[in-house]
Amino acid sequence: MAAIAAGMHCVAGPKQLRQNSNPYRMPSPGDGLKNSFKNPSASRKSKMNDPQRIQDRINQVNILKQYQTPVFQLRDIPMVMRTRLGWPVSAKLMERWFNGNSYKMNPLMKKSREPYRLSQLPSIYLDENIIKMKWALGFERVNVAMENLKKKWNSPNGIERLEEMIKKQGMHQKNIPSRFGDLSKAAKILHETCQTNYWLIGKYGDPMDDFYGAMGESQLNIAVSGMVTPQERGKFSIEIDELGFYLRDCYDFNDENSPFEDRIGASQPLGCWGFTGVSCLTGWRFSINTNTELANISPETAKNRKYLVANSHFQKWRMENGKGGDFMILSDVHRIRLPRPIKISW
Repeated sequence: MAAIAAGMHCVAGPKQLRQNSNPYRMPSPGDGLKNSFKNPSASRKSKMNDPQRIQDRINQVNILKQYQTPVFQLRDIPMVMRTRLGWPVSAKLMERWFNGNSYKMNPLMKKSREPYRLSQLPSIYLDENIIKMKWALGFERVNVAMENLKKKWNSPNGIERLEEMIKKQGMHQKNIPSRFGDLSKAAKILHETCQTNYWLIGKYGDPMDDFYGAMGESQLNIAVSGMVTPQERGKFSIEIDELGFYLRDCYDFNDENSPFEDRIGASQPLGCWGFTGVSCLTGWRFSINTNTELANISPETAKNRKYLVANSHFQKWRMENGKGGDFMILSDVHRIRLPRPIKISW
């Protein structure tokens, strides 16, 4: 207050009056007070360019962005299958899909119809190496399916198909007995020459295991081999002495002909996935990232997050990356020699 009072009551001396004869005139920039009236914009610009202030601002942003953590993305699923779940076969099939050229499976290929019969498909559309029957028979439901098919393959429909295939190959018209079905051939050959029946594997409630991740709902096929003997008046018989079993499936993420096809905006769900595995029992997010993304969350938070995955996410990934190729699957052939031949006559 003392300084303010002195300023209000100050009287200029004679010398000051000579320099500034009007004591009530406001000072001008020329009165030696230039440093007291700086350009405001210049002052702000100077502060903005101050290195220390810039560094302080960067430090503030870095505090706000404490983490740059990779979040779970679709391409991480094979890694989780292999390292967290112990599903090496599932991982191989999905990696093949991700690495393949972009291709959406033709419905005729799914049904193995012309011009997409299994024997006509190049290796880019047909995998014959990943699925092995020895591996598949390690799962109880596959063994149960094989036992059922072994007992029931010669149903009326199975016998009818067998007769058609024998006649198609002209074996009923030969003068001497000849062998029908060479089970040493690949499954794609057996499927068109001596496959007589099949059994569907896979249903809701199956165990979450490597077979579930790899094959899901698939088809166990049976091919037969035996001696065909022509008889009088165009009749013939066959004695089946060996059976061959193989798996067939299509690997794709398309929603055509699925239960979700008629639901607007719906796509078949494939579980809730994250770095720790697959489970929808705890909280999960609706949309998984289809490409790499960093987030300001702790590594622990990122590790425990789950994302609902659906067919549509794989379709989106294919569009964004120009990769992702559907393909057919065939296993090798598991052969069983019968202790007593099964005779069928026509």
